[in-house]
This record gives sequence, structure tokens and C-alpha cells, in this order.
Amino acid sequence: MKIGFCVDIDKKDASSGKSKFLIRLAKEMRNRGIKVDNKKPDVYVYMAGHKVSSKSKINVLRLDGLIMNTRWDHKAKNRKIFKSIKQSDAIVYQGDFCKDSYVNFLGVSNKKNKIIPNGASPEEFLHRNPKKYFLANCKWRPHKRLKDIVKSYLIALEKGLDADLIITGEPDYKYKHPRIKYLKWQNREQIKKLLSEAISSLHLTWLDWCPNAMVEAIVAGCPIIYTKSGGHIELGEGSGIGIKDTQWEFNLIDLYDPPKINRDKVASALLYMEKHKNEKYPVRNDLNIKNTCDRYIKFFKELL
Repeated sequence: MKIGFCVDIDKKDASSGKSKFLIRLAKEMRNRGIKVDNKKPDVYVYMAGHKVSSKSKINVLRLDGLIMNTRWDHKAKNRKIFKSIKQSDAIVYQGDFCKDSYVNFLGVSNKKNKIIPNGASPEEFLHRNPKKYFLANCKWRPHKRLKDIVKSYLIALEKGLDADLIITGEPDYKYKHPRIKYLKWQNREQIKKLLSEAISSLHLTWLDWCPNAMVEAIVAGCPIIYTKSGGHIELGEGSGIGIKDTQWEFNLIDLYDPPKINRDKVASALLYMEKHKNEKYPVRNDLNIKNTCDRYIKFFKELL
């Protein structure tokens, strides 16, 4: 079996989480002796907006999020996604929430599909050695709730928290405080170190699908504090502390004006994590890239 991908799998650092995952998957397939080549592949894996392979026997579309934000030209953007769906022979969704969104919001049906979450390799990451900081690692936009992370952290400080807050990426909200560190974008090696030493990783987004940053934290053994909405619910269970959040009713929304969350609850979670920073959480084998790869290969064989 020969597999093709719509991304350059030899890139060291991908430009997006979507590309990063496909690079991981392709490399795992190569490790197993499967030929990865875009010349006449048996299966071609592509993302929405990319062209299908005319030389492939099967074209499999890997879907993540759709567009339900009223601040964007959602009709035009979803038309492009729908075109990619129509051209595909089969779909891989990242989770139940992802599939439910496409079925209920876009009306997608009658396509062969499989639900397979993203994955990462535990071997990529360092042994846990928690220090005195929390990590917020993300491509920041308003629905990622950086302001809520910062405000919750400040509440925890007032209640006795003795730990820093490290924020990577380009922040869309900034509050000057001696214990809040803004590190900008970090490469893969730096992220490994941060995940090994962080008390916990923070994921307070409203409506995410299967974020790689969250998958990486879980696979790295770094406990998470996460909001219980969207795809987070499927990922977070058993890997940290969940914070109640507003559910999506599959209609158009102003995504960049997310509903309020209980910052006091987040602050309490921070304090709990600091007190129990050496507590270990169950290993999530379902998010191991080896198992993810097994599921993709099995699906490809079924399709062929």
C-alpha cells in the first residue's frame, strides 16, 4: 500500500496544527515500512481546500473545524469545505463532536467515514519534572480565552498560588505582571521542555475540535485544565480538571465573543494542580500515534 499526503512531510516545524498531525502520521507510516509517496498512491490524504489526487485510487479527506463564526464569510468558506467533501471518496473526522457538527450544521451525509482523533508519540516528549509554572500554549484568538486564563491566574495568585504563568505564541490579550511570562512562538524542542516542567497546561477555548496542543500535553503526561465544550470533552476526560462551559447548538454564532466561564473555578483548579503537581494521570493509549496510525491503516484497507 502506498500513501500520499497533501503536506510536505519532511518539514521540521509545520505551519499549522493540521499539518503537524499529518506529518506525524506520515512519519509513523514510514517507520512501519509503508511507502509514502504522492506518485500514484493507493490512498491520498488531504485537507479541505487542497486538491484531490487524480492518480490515487482513493482520496480521503481529513476534516477538522467548519466555519460557524458570523464575523467571517462563513458561506464562502463552507462552500469550499463542501466542495472538498463532495470530491472525496471517504472522510476522517477528528471526533464525535467534529462529525456531529458537519452533520447538523452543514448537512453532510452519505459519505463513508471514520472517527479517528489526532495522536502524538510519547517518545517525542521528556520525562515529567514539574517546576513552578503553568503553561498556556496556543495560536491565540478571542475564543481561545487568553484573557480568562490571565484573570483566573490572577485570582489564584490572590488566593496563595506560588507559580508563574508562561504564555507562548502571539497574545491577543496582554497584562503586565512580574509572574506572567510571554515567550512568543516556541520550536518543538522548547515545547517539549515546557510540557515536561509545567504543573499543568491550560486549554479554555470555547469550541475546539481536536487541538494538537491539548493532545500533545496529554500524551506528554502534562495534566490539563480544560473547558467542557466541543471536542475538549472527548479529549480531556481522565487527563485533568474540566471546567463547565456553554454547549454549541449547531447554529451561527459570534465565536469571537465567547460566553463567560467561571474564573473562580479555574483559579481553584490552578491551586489544586499546584498542590498535587506530582500526581500522575492514566496513560491515554488511544492518543498514541501508533494506535492512531493503526486505525488509519485499517480504514484505508477497508476502503481499498
